[in-house]
Amino acid sequence: PRLFLSPLCCRCKELKYSKDLPQISIIFIFVNEALSVILRSVHSAVNHTPAHLLKEIILVDDNSDEEELKAPLEEYVNKRYPGLVKVVRNQKREGLIRARIEGWKAATGHVTGFFDAHVEFTAGWAEPVLSRIQENRRRVILPSIDNIKQDNFEVQRYENSAHGYSWELWCMYISPPKDWWDAGDPSLPIRYVAWPAR
Repeated sequence: PRLFLSPLCCRCKELKYSKDLPQISIIFIFVNEALSVILRSVHSAVNHTPAHLLKEIILVDDNSDEEELKAPLEEYVNKRYPGLVKVVRNQKREGLIRARIEGWKAATGHVTGFFDAHVEFTAGWAEPVLSRIQENRRRVILPSIDNIKQDNFEVQRYENSAHGYSWELWCMYISPPKDWWDAGDPSLPIRYVAWPAR
């Protein structure tokens, strides 16, 4: 399934953001992902991120076997987005975390954003994220990521929820804590609440 990256909430679209936000390096990690899917993600990022906020896009290939992900990918992005898109290639399969570290090493933006190579960005996604990071650089931000159902392309929205992980490290959406709901402002960040120890 494709993931659809949308602003944190409807209210975020109404807020005014500083023009002086930090630039972001968008990092996509992939291994044997379809070329069309990677390019759709790249086009989406370029088309829906204000140019003054997008420092670069880094594609980290974790040692794919597919030939179309080698020269054809590099030729396309170098011709279409010269200087904006970089391709980093691992010489052996390193896994997700090491691939992210390689992307981070290549990044030159003040902020790094790590994404699967099968996401689509919507207009207005970057400003709420970068604004929250500018307020507190220690924040880890994850916008709402909606699901596009593969059988009918219906968008399944996940507003007003936070990401959490079970002890088995399964990612899930969890309801924000009571104090967040009580504040009555869906644009506020949701503070991470740790799971109780087992």
